[in-house]
Amino acid sequence: MSGLLVGEVVRSAAGAAPHRPAVVLGGRALTFAALDAGADQAAGRLAALGVRRGDRVVWPSAGDPVGTLRVYAGAARAGAVLVPLARDAWSARVVRAAAPCLVLTDAEGATEGARLATAARVRHAVLAEDAVRTDGDRPGEPREPEAAEAAEAPEEKDPHLVLFAGKGRTRGVVLSHRASVLRAHCGGRPEPPGALVCGFPAGHWGVWTAVLRQWQARGTVVLPEAPGPGAICAAVREHRATRLLCPPEVWWQVLDTAPHHLATLRSADTETAAGATPPRLLEAIRTATPAARVRAFLSTPEAGDVAVLDHADVRARPGSCGVPAPGVAARVAHGELWVRGPLLFDGYLKDKKATDAVLRDGWFRTGRAARLDGDGHLHLTGP
Repeated sequence: MSGLLVGEVVRSAAGAAPHRPAVVLGGRALTFAALDAGADQAAGRLAALGVRRGDRVVWPSAGDPVGTLRVYAGAARAGAVLVPLARDAWSARVVRAAAPCLVLTDAEGATEGARLATAARVRHAVLAEDAVRTDGDRPGEPREPEAAEAAEAPEEKDPHLVLFAGKGRTRGVVLSHRASVLRAHCGGRPEPPGALVCGFPAGHWGVWTAVLRQWQARGTVVLPEAPGPGAICAAVREHRATRLLCPPEVWWQVLDTAPHHLATLRSADTETAAGATPPRLLEAIRTATPAARVRAFLSTPEAGDVAVLDHADVRARPGSCGVPAPGVAARVAHGELWVRGPLLFDGYLKDKKATDAVLRDGWFRTGRAARLDGDGHLHLTGP
């Protein structure tokens, strides 16, 4: 395999920095070499279960974010399409909408996974550290991986992720390997690797791009040990993180909790799909992180980064969403924001009508009222 493939991002990082931690959670650390080996292992187990290129696999993540990232990399390498479901999206209705060949869980989520699979009438399997067990096996009895054909290598255009994002979560946003890797591309001259603390809530769609971007930079992703701003601040302090990414509502909580723990930050980013980040929040972040570059991103699951308000414009352009992100073309048609570029999603899963309504001649109709000023800055003017 080669090219813009999620599995190749992990393999490249493992070759360049094998002993560097790829992800840290509390006292646990997974190096890039271990992540790469774990991805191969997960890919092999999926193949042994009969999962083939293009098959969808639902992963109702439970209590092990590190294991979830291993499955994310392994499914991509196997050519499978991962459908990660946060706990608040666990429902037979969503699983049926995903139309998977398999519901896969770890041991902690086995009971709920089996229930979901039964209700949706699909297979369920448990992915353990030492064996794959399906519902037909006796609990606690290791199962030897069966002989399987070599997985067919994925291509850049292939889907690798389906995100059920937004209220109701009835539409799955389909992302290709190419779009995901380009969304996370760190540029031809990446910054020196440092630790990123990811402050998104569990299950937030933005986690996948944040993690992949950090892995492309061959840096470490630090996941807070527990939900909440206290754990985020503690993670920044303990790991001397140079980067922190949170949605605006989490940033407010972090700044109210322990802003003195943020002194090591060199990048302080906020990301939201809601609109412009409040100028008062951006000013508060700048005050709390005087050595950091502060940026505000407007992003959506369908389009990735739409616009970015960079550090120099945080004070000069209050209320602006910034300029279109690199590689993104934006225009306002009949008062509505349209965007185009290589970061766009492939459409909504099994919903041609909804896809055709928002994708027109390569443009994504966001449904957001907007205007572009004379300097190319984007302003959202309505919901």
